[in-house]
Amino acid sequence: MNIDDILDECQTKKWESLNISHRGLVLLPARISELITLKKLFLNHNHLILPPEEILHLDQLEELILDQNQLTVLPNNISTLKHLTYLGVNHNPLSVLPEALGELGELRELWAINCGLISFGSLRSLQWLNLADNKIEDVPEDLKNLQSLVFINLNKNSFKKIPKALTEMPSLQVLLLNFNSVTSLEDDLVLGFSRLIKLDLRQNPLTLRPHHWKGLDFILLGSTETAMDDI
Repeated sequence: MNIDDILDECQTKKWESLNISHRGLVLLPARISELITLKKLFLNHNHLILPPEEILHLDQLEELILDQNQLTVLPNNISTLKHLTYLGVNHNPLSVLPEALGELGELRELWAINCGLISFGSLRSLQWLNLADNKIEDVPEDLKNLQSLVFINLNKNSFKKIPKALTEMPSLQVLLLNFNSVTSLEDDLVLGFSRLIKLDLRQNPLTLRPHHWKGLDFILLGSTETAMDDI
C-alpha cells in the first residue's frame, strides 16, 4: 500500500496509531497534519532532515518515534503536543534539545541515544531518561527538580565527575554511567545515592572499591564484558 492510500485509510477510519517507518521519507506529507485522531506516530528509519512541523497539529499525540532519521533540530513549538508521554529521537544528529521540551508536562519517557548531544535543558515530569552515547559533560542544576525520575542512562558520555544534582532526585533508582571518565566518587555523594538500586560505574578509571564501602553492593565498578548491556 502506498503512502497516499495509507493516509487516506488513516483519515477515513480515524486511526489512533500510524506506522510509516522505513519509507525513505525526506519530507513529511503535508496531510499528516490532518490526522488529528492519532495518538501514536512511528516515523523511524526514514531520511527526514527538516523538523517535522506537520506533527504540531496532532494535539492528541501521546507517542512520537523519530529514531534513525537525519534531523538536526526538533520543532521549536513541540510544546504544543501537550499530551505527549513518550518521545524517541535516537540516532539523529541533534546536538541540542529544544527548551520547549521542558513545557511538556505529561512527558514521561525521553530517549535520545547517540544524538551528538553536548548538553540538555530543563525537563519536567520525566520518569525515564536515556541519553547514552552522547558528548555530555555535565547536567543542568535544575535536573534535581525531576521529582519522578526513576531511571537515567548516561553511558558513553564525557563525564569526569559525578554531578551533585544526580544525588538530589528523590525517586531515582537506577543511574548508569558506564564508559565515562569518572575518577572518583566522594563519600558525600555516596550518601546521596543511598536510595539507589543500581549505580553502574563500570568501564571508568575509578576501579578500586574503598574498604568503607563494604555492603554498598549497588555500586558497580571495574571492567566487564556485560557493561554495554544497559545501553
